[in-house]
Amino acid sequence: TATRTTSSMSAFTTKDASGPVALLKMEKDVSSVRWHAKGDYFVTVAPKATGGSSVLIHQLSKAHSQQPFSKSKGGEVQLACFHPTKPFLFVASAQHIRIYHLIQQKLVKRLMSGCRWISSMQIHKTGDHLIVGTLDRRMIWFDLDLGTTPYKTLKYHERAVRQVAYHKRNPLMASA
Repeated sequence: TATRTTSSMSAFTTKDASGPVALLKMEKDVSSVRWHAKGDYFVTVAPKATGGSSVLIHQLSKAHSQQPFSKSKGGEVQLACFHPTKPFLFVASAQHIRIYHLIQQKLVKRLMSGCRWISSMQIHKTGDHLIVGTLDRRMIWFDLDLGTTPYKTLKYHERAVRQVAYHKRNPLMASA
């Protein structure tokens, strides 16, 4: 169940009305921040935080934060991101990606990456594809309609893949 958090959030508008600003005070250092496609929600990941507070979902318009998990499952959380059209949250640990339904508050799917350490992930704007970068020099491509194992594993890098991305309009993906 989702609960209130120990983090404090203040949301306000700047004097020059350039837009809303959120100031967060977190228990531990935040390693990842990802926005929802609609722009009112964002998720933060603090891998060293205790219990389930390593993943927090914040609503900017209400200056409200919630903890979607009571405890951390499957090891230290590395990354989290929202599905662009469905109420799903993708949570990556070192080797697996779990997909949670935020309304029903249950695990939908567990993706098996087959890698040692996930460094980055990006979901396509349609929500059908997910690419994952790993520290063991791979880019893993999941077709979310096909199953829990990778559609393709690309092994063309000589060093760790630190970042992956989809092009906004064209059918392209990139890794670095």
